[in-house]
Amino acid sequence: MNKIRSVLFTAFMLTVSLNLSGCFLIENKIIQLDQNVEEAQGNIATQYDNKLRRIPELLQVVKASKNAEIEAMVSVIEERAKAAGQIKLDASTVSDLEKMARFQQAQAELNAGLGRLMAVSEQYPDFKFPDQFTALMTEIEGANNRITVAQTRYNKAVKEFNTYILSFPGSTVASKKGYEKKVPFQSDMDVTKPVGAMELDL
Repeated sequence: MNKIRSVLFTAFMLTVSLNLSGCFLIENKIIQLDQNVEEAQGNIATQYDNKLRRIPELLQVVKASKNAEIEAMVSVIEERAKAAGQIKLDASTVSDLEKMARFQQAQAELNAGLGRLMAVSEQYPDFKFPDQFTALMTEIEGANNRITVAQTRYNKAVKEFNTYILSFPGSTVASKKGYEKKVPFQSDMDVTKPVGAMELDL
């Protein structure tokens, strides 16, 4: 009888040990996927910040024009860049529809201003912008492309995370540990377009 009890106890402890080990492995996987989402979201924010850092330099280049129309646009773009920079793209913003709408609106308005500036440079061939202007506009367009890539990678990471925590066996641990479904990055603005192709609403 004692031998049977010993065998049963050993089997029970082995089962418990395997279950605990399995739970730890599952939780570690969830943590890894969660970190992937966080890193991807940070990369999007970094690319937006890189873009915003180019704006003051670009405006400084064109301020020397002493052209009334351009000076008016510079003032508008400065305000729009300031407004866009005040909305930080963090996890709380991405998951909040209202905050995200304000962020996208600010970015759309900034791009419209930049588009208008580009259009002016093309409409007046006799008005010579410094070569640095073209280089900076190219950098901004490049930043827009990198933003799109970062958004795609973020959404892929979110999909992998959501799929894992909503499927067995991830769902068994996720519900107990309080992990919730993440919101993909929603954007109704095509930042892959050249800046000059943005809707001009100035």
